[in-house]
Amino acid sequence: MKQHELNGVTKQRSAKLTLPLSRHFSIPLGLVVIGLSTIPFFVSSAQAQSVAASTPAPNELREHIALQIEKLGDSNYSSRIRAQGELQRIGVLALDQLHTASFHPDPQIASTARFIVQSQQFTWSWETDPVRVRQILSNYSAESDKSIYIDQLNRLEHDEGFGALCRLARYETRSGLAKRAALLLMRSKPTVGQSLASRKESLRNYVYGGQSTASLWIAKYANADSSFDLVWWEKTLAEELETLKSGSMETNLEIVTDLHRWVVEQIFNQPDIHDKALELGRTILGLAQTVPTLESMAGNRSTRANEFAQWALKYKLPELVQQQHAKLPDGIVANEMMFGYLLAESFLMQDNLELASKVAEQSLNQHACSELGEAKKQLEVERPGKPPIDFSARRSFSDQERRSNIGRKLQERGRFEWAEAEYRLGISDEQTERTTQIIMLQLAEMLQSQTKHREAAQVLQPFVERYTSEPMFRRQMLENFSIGPQLVSYYHLYLADDARIEGDLDKAAKNYWKSLDLTSDDLASINVDAIIGLYKTTLSTRDQEKRRLTLNKIVQDFRAKIRGFEEELKLSKPSDLASRVAWLSDKYNTLAWVIVNTEGSKEEAIFLSRKACNLSPEHAEYLDTLAYCYAAMDRFQDAVAQQRKAVELKPHHPDLVKALQRFEAKLRSSSQTPGN
Repeated sequence: MKQHELNGVTKQRSAKLTLPLSRHFSIPLGLVVIGLSTIPFFVSSAQAQSVAASTPAPNELREHIALQIEKLGDSNYSSRIRAQGELQRIGVLALDQLHTASFHPDPQIASTARFIVQSQQFTWSWETDPVRVRQILSNYSAESDKSIYIDQLNRLEHDEGFGALCRLARYETRSGLAKRAALLLMRSKPTVGQSLASRKESLRNYVYGGQSTASLWIAKYANADSSFDLVWWEKTLAEELETLKSGSMETNLEIVTDLHRWVVEQIFNQPDIHDKALELGRTILGLAQTVPTLESMAGNRSTRANEFAQWALKYKLPELVQQQHAKLPDGIVANEMMFGYLLAESFLMQDNLELASKVAEQSLNQHACSELGEAKKQLEVERPGKPPIDFSARRSFSDQERRSNIGRKLQERGRFEWAEAEYRLGISDEQTERTTQIIMLQLAEMLQSQTKHREAAQVLQPFVERYTSEPMFRRQMLENFSIGPQLVSYYHLYLADDARIEGDLDKAAKNYWKSLDLTSDDLASINVDAIIGLYKTTLSTRDQEKRRLTLNKIVQDFRAKIRGFEEELKLSKPSDLASRVAWLSDKYNTLAWVIVNTEGSKEEAIFLSRKACNLSPEHAEYLDTLAYCYAAMDRFQDAVAQQRKAVELKPHHPDLVKALQRFEAKLRSSSQTPGN
């Protein structure tokens, strides 16, 4: 957790400090601290700004703002303009009073107050904000879709966006945006080393005095003890739902849905109110009927149907998935086999193993099924003027691609047995050689992550034998941009890992070198885990030097490519930006992974890894690399924080879970060491 230490200042110096409220307006620091008995008088300007961010404006400033608001109705035009300018310069600290003044009985004051509020011409970033926060907020007022910036603040490392999110929840007058920020804050977890009570205290300080709906939500959450006031939140949910039905701009479907979900998440582990959680979940399912002009978050698109089902399973509400299955249009059930597996998982959660197996088998056979697991091949109801729905019809992409995609999703959910069945059918299909190779590699990597190194190699062995023994086949694969060399390289890597674990270090080293040799000329496909494996293997003095030279070449090649691509990125067209950013973040991550597991500067590894995470903040493997880098520097709090984020993104990934357990053990051990 980032700690903000208070800097000592002398009495003489502090008496002259001023507090910037915006780029143009400042007031004496004394005005800020008068009446705030819990805040020391002699503080730095940075501390003062923090005070201003986390407390309501002091009485003197509130009176000053109130006076300027009254002047908005002055009979003198110049006075009105000066007052308007003064309020705009004060900025966000005047928003509460301006919002109230928008209902002033004087129509001149009310209209001008509304104009100032709606203009949103405020400086949301302050000089005490971290650099990345200031960068994100620099365009906040100018952009129409402000929600993307709120999400970016929420994803920042070390909880850097916390203060800015509180500021937006407290002062943003567009209720939908403020509520979005509030929900993210209420969902956020304490950083490593921070207690929940401490985090709630910070939230209380930030929103104290706020009268917006978002501020009231946060205050209610932050003031609660271990109990959860379900009655209050049910009333809030009902009010928000009525606001949505009225068509008001004060909320939207996403906020209503997310608030319902949040309440369910607070009570899901309380068995005595399980039925209430189910009732709220059914409300979400019914939103499509409640607001027919809007699409439900659990509604008519398969991606959203799957997302809702995954959420319901996460919070132990399998009944919702089964009820959702009954409500979904037949077209969704027919075209989205992944939902069938989620339905099977819901029965598995209820210990109905027979029905779970039956439904999973229908999904494996690419058949939709009824609630009892019976296959549906055609829609049984009449469709006047239209042919019946063929539930077994092939979709817009091949069976192999479908199996590859579904297998990956099942793997991410920890349903390895079902994933393996999909992968093996995809391999046996052999519609296209390249897709077959991709699925082979997917299955092998899944087995490898479960430390089944020999089985992983066996998956690739038939291809490797053909690739190495049939020159014409090998040439055909290479001419068609095959990933053949990569498969052979991974085959030797898995053999090497298996041999190393079995204690056959000579065989391990031999296969690591083979793995490297097959891809050493192609930086895009080089198997860096092979060079890392060599650093885990005892080698002769001669091979140690060869290993060092190989590592130096790999590192220098990566650095050169990264530098060149960074320059190209500056000149990229917007249409090319996403792919180039993805490539660059991958190379940052890979180089960081190599350095932290071999030789080199651990500080450089952290620097590169953080760049990868900044470009791709939702990538679990990149967060995993960053955690390893922190652990290598004995920064176990930071390592645990990043690894937890990685596990949240991929909670069933064996390597990520084991790494988190290891880092948490290290953190506990280091905290118990004398002197720490």
